[in-house]
Amino acid sequence: MAFVVFWVTFALLGYAFIGYPLLLKIAAVLSGQRSNYDERYTLTVSLILSVFNEEAVIAEKIGNFQSLDYPSDHLEFVIISDGCEDKTEEIVRSYSNIDPRIRLFGQEQRGGKTLALNRGVAESQGDVLLFTDANSMFDKDAIRKLIRHFADPGIGLVSGRSVYLDAVGRGERSGGAYRSYEETIKEGESRIGSIIGADGAIYALRREIYEPLQPCFINDFLHTLQAVLKGYRAISDSEAICREVVDENYEGEFRRQTRIMAQSWLIFVTQIGPLVRRGGLVYVWEFVSHKLLRWLTVPLVLVLLIANLSLLSTGAFYGVFLGIQGCVALLALAGATGRGGGIGRAAHLFVVLHAAALLGLWRMLRGEMFVTWNPRSN
Repeated sequence: MAFVVFWVTFALLGYAFIGYPLLLKIAAVLSGQRSNYDERYTLTVSLILSVFNEEAVIAEKIGNFQSLDYPSDHLEFVIISDGCEDKTEEIVRSYSNIDPRIRLFGQEQRGGKTLALNRGVAESQGDVLLFTDANSMFDKDAIRKLIRHFADPGIGLVSGRSVYLDAVGRGERSGGAYRSYEETIKEGESRIGSIIGADGAIYALRREIYEPLQPCFINDFLHTLQAVLKGYRAISDSEAICREVVDENYEGEFRRQTRIMAQSWLIFVTQIGPLVRRGGLVYVWEFVSHKLLRWLTVPLVLVLLIANLSLLSTGAFYGVFLGIQGCVALLALAGATGRGGGIGRAAHLFVVLHAAALLGLWRMLRGEMFVTWNPRSN
């Protein structure tokens, strides 16, 4: 029995992290599907931003908006203050008084990011809604890179790519290799169908797809599903880049990922029925392979470890494999203490992300709802 459990679990993990990306790459080559983009194509665009106490970065964000290489008369910036208690609103007004494209609206009481986005969309006028974060700075051509894909009427959502920088805004922060791996998967999914989740700091959505969201849902994950369920494709363009300086410890990142995962599990539970009925077999396969199996990594690894221990006396292979698991655990531990170099940091990030998936499930099952939260810098 332990033999069967070990190899089934090993196969599931191997498929999730190696087999699926390889199959995706082969399918992408055979499919050859791409969006029929047009570099000259333009639509009116509304940047939608929810803010809570972002005085440290909001001026830079507005300056970034004003510097974008896109027709100025096709752009507006709708900013919703979710009950800011600092000087954020004052700073925004100092710009909106000069630039009418910058529009500020406020919620007297904190209602959370999702409710603020609902308000922002209702106040906006653009054909395309572009969602972003206050501390995410777009490359000058980022909007052009996103909008060019909407020349294809079958494209409903286009996600960009975040590059996380160190505290001085120079080198890419730890985990760059893991994020490159994720981008490769998104590229393959874009070629054969649709991506599973957008980058919340930079993604564009056709206005007609948007539906007001419940406060407990995260927009970037749910919007990709909604685009697919309405018959559109959701794709990723790694050339549409925003950059974000992140100087945060792993404890803060773990809390953030746990909140995201609790919300993601809630979306999965509520949307899996419509997804199976209307999303199509390819998209369901992508969802299970890219998300569900990965979210279950920690329990699968624990089952693998227990089976491995029970098989130690049956062959040298199981002893060697146990040693490999131990080395990975030591690397992750070293990464948590700032040692082990890039490999140690990547191993620790891997553990943080997948442990957060399990804890997020537990908190969702307990009925915990995450409606409001503070920005990373706070």
